[in-house]
Amino acid sequence: MLDRIEKLMNEVKGVCDNIAHDLRTPLTRLRAQLYRIQQQSAHDSTHATQIAQVISEADTLMARFRGLLRISELEDRQRRSAFVEVELRPLLQELHDFYLPLAEEDQITLILDLHETLPTLVGDRALLFEALTNLLGNAIKFTPGGGIVKVSAYPAAGGTTPCIEVQDSGPGIPVAERAAVFQRFYRSEAGTEQSGFGLGLSVVAAIVNLHGFTLQIGTSEYGGASLLLECRTVNTLA
Repeated sequence: MLDRIEKLMNEVKGVCDNIAHDLRTPLTRLRAQLYRIQQQSAHDSTHATQIAQVISEADTLMARFRGLLRISELEDRQRRSAFVEVELRPLLQELHDFYLPLAEEDQITLILDLHETLPTLVGDRALLFEALTNLLGNAIKFTPGGGIVKVSAYPAAGGTTPCIEVQDSGPGIPVAERAAVFQRFYRSEAGTEQSGFGLGLSVVAAIVNLHGFTLQIGTSEYGGASLLLECRTVNTLA
């Protein structure tokens, strides 16, 4: 029974991936046509706003399809053959430097707290950076001005497994929703559309699963969200 369920789930996933691939080209053409119409109607204020809204909706659809295709790509386990040793300290310093101007613009205090001893990871550096930018970007996005976002890294108990934690002073993630936020197309029960919060976290989940890491959601020391990434190391690579 479990094998049959897994087979059906894989078939459904395959259909979704095929749909995303097939619709990407016509959506791109539609967006291009809308842009041309917008340029031709630049002096028609009656329709300019409506055309801009339709283009925005088309951009949202295209972003979702790109996200689906990205997740499908990340679920290909053959990418593990390209894994290398990754030094965590320079990776997180680069992440901090990348987002510091955005945090300062929003009057958010961005803290980087790195333990003096950090084990070396095994993985795809570019993918790890992508996952962390998604987590940190969301933390900054949902933290109000004057708030705090903290990125920390430290060895777990035993000292062989590094943990990366992103904490913020935003509204947090409700306990009832924490198990579902990494699912494709998930929407908050509040019914609000939060750009970059749905498929973006699905991409993070795919990267985490590809590396054999674990990701836990909790409450931060500032009362907001805490996302704790526990990573495998050189010595624990299977």
